[in-house]
Amino acid sequence: MSATASLFASETADLEDELQFSSPLPAAFFDDRQNHLSEPGGPTANCEAIVSHYESGLNAAHGAILHLGAGRGELMEMLRQHGFTVMGCEPSPRPTRWARATHGFDARTLHCSNAENFLNWMRRIGQEAQAIFFRHDWEHNLEFQALLPRMAEILRDGGRIIAVLPPPVADHPREAHLSFLNELAAAGASSSACFEVESVDCDDGNRFMAFVLKKVAVAETAPGLVALTTARSIPA
Repeated sequence: MSATASLFASETADLEDELQFSSPLPAAFFDDRQNHLSEPGGPTANCEAIVSHYESGLNAAHGAILHLGAGRGELMEMLRQHGFTVMGCEPSPRPTRWARATHGFDARTLHCSNAENFLNWMRRIGQEAQAIFFRHDWEHNLEFQALLPRMAEILRDGGRIIAVLPPPVADHPREAHLSFLNELAAAGASSSACFEVESVDCDDGNRFMAFVLKKVAVAETAPGLVALTTARSIPA
């Protein structure tokens, strides 16, 4: 099998699995979803807030931005609208098809696969990235530490992993989210000599919370050092 063919092998398998094991959702679900996308404070507005905050540290000339677990592609599309080259993966066929139909992504730009297969493909084709986004996916990814070396291979020096979690809600307050972010940040940084924690961010507009790991040269990182910064608030 050629390298190009192998890119889509997992997607074909996923589509067959979906046809066999998943039942179709009612049309009303997609109507409600479309209405939600246009609501103030919905996914599109939240993606705008995320991109607006982090784009000052990004440069369109410094390589692609990857989104692991891209869902319906809202963040990828927002990054593209701001002039960045984007590529991503989403393991579920249904949102992948929705994102392609809505935003016009082709199968190479938005790959229907898990993060490991996608990152392996990026390495094989020599694709360098300046940033890798997780959005509402970090807490579900039990193999993140195993993926860090692969992300380090693809990220340029100074590149960032930006992990975004949902904003705090009434039954899951800011303090709980912040504690969770700090624990994950420490675990992520301590598991690899290639990364340090650049920031732990809290959005005062209640749009998102995030933390950022920055890739550093191995010589710049003292053995066993975890550079965990103090949590800071982002102006609304």
